[in-house]
Amino acid sequence: MPSIHERIRDDLLSKERSLWTALTSADPAPEIEKLSNPEANLIFPETPILTLDGEPSLQHTLKPPFHHFDAFELSEVRVIIIDLMAGTVTYNINASRGKVHYRAMGSTTWSQGSDGEWRVVAHTETLR
Repeated sequence: MPSIHERIRDDLLSKERSLWTALTSADPAPEIEKLSNPEANLIFPETPILTLDGEPSLQHTLKPPFHHFDAFELSEVRVIIIDLMAGTVTYNINASRGKVHYRAMGSTTWSQGSDGEWRVVAHTETLR
C-alpha cells in the first residue's frame, strides 16, 4: 500500500493534469471554477490577478480562445507536500496550437477541503 505522501503526490499530479486539461479546453472557465477554492487567485501572463468573484471576471478573462491548445506537456514536475491537506506542484509547460507555441513555468498550490476534494488556492504562470 502506498504511503500517505505517495497518495497525496498522485492526487496532486492528477488534479494538476485536470487543471491543464481545463485550461487548454475550448471553454475553460466553468471547469476552472469547479477546481478552485472560493478564495483562489490565478495569475496568468499579461492579465490582472483573477479571482472567482473579482473584476475582470474569470468568465470574461478565460473566454475562448484563452490557452486553447492542441497539445500540452508538463515537464520537470515537482510536488511539494506542505502538509496532509496542502501541496504545491511546480513545472515547465510546453503547449502548442498549430504554429503558435507557449512556454512557461507554472506553479499551483492546492488545498483539500472538508469534502476531501483538492482545490486550487493559487495558480501562477511565468513566460520563459
